[in-house]
Amino acid sequence: MKNLGIDLGSRYVKIVKADGDNIEYKRFDTVSFYRQYITRDNANTYIDVEKLGLTGDYKITATGYGRNLMSFNNAEIISEIKAHFRGALRQTGDDSFILIDIGGQDSKVILGKDGYIEDFIMNDKCAASTGRFIENACNVLGISIDELSSMNNNPSNLSSTCAVFCESELIGLLASGVELESVAAGVNKSIAKKLLPLLKSFQSDTIYASGGVASNNSLIQYISELIGKKVTPLANPQFNGALGCLPL
Repeated sequence: MKNLGIDLGSRYVKIVKADGDNIEYKRFDTVSFYRQYITRDNANTYIDVEKLGLTGDYKITATGYGRNLMSFNNAEIISEIKAHFRGALRQTGDDSFILIDIGGQDSKVILGKDGYIEDFIMNDKCAASTGRFIENACNVLGISIDELSSMNNNPSNLSSTCAVFCESELIGLLASGVELESVAAGVNKSIAKKLLPLLKSFQSDTIYASGGVASNNSLIQYISELIGKKVTPLANPQFNGALGCLPL
């Protein structure tokens, strides 16, 4: 039996196909995925494997933001906490660590000990420490997410902790003559400061980061500096949830 792990994210749907030791990765825009690869038959909803270009029998396991929007008749649903923890177990080989996952709509911190989830905490009430905020900030600043990742020089102090009001503050800083890189670095540092209370909830010397935002080198640097410990992005951070849907 082949396995398909799917992370139904708010911005992207990430899919991992496993056939023995062979693992393949695919990413889709979320809206396009729901429009093109979901089949409905009366009251039943299916993930259409054939439309994904796959043949044969697949055991499908799904997680992510989209699991709350609909249920699938051909997929087992597991929680994001379980999926991301299992993904980190698979990717690192460690069984005791802190994992911070920065998603498109929320951020979560998971404490794992001896191969089990001991505790977790989520920030799902504010977008100021999520991928969506980063996308919005980049749009305001007129830079790419990759460019933001390299900006960590002389960070501006952003006073607003709200994603909506912070956009106005970014425009104001640029209008007052503050250098673009300084404003962008301030965005990275402000996100790190927003995540700090979550990370301080637990204690471990081994800290990993997952989610697409974990590829932001400057943000990871600021988090490490603020917490006083090294934070290491997982090897495949954006696909961690989908990897955690595969059997260990």
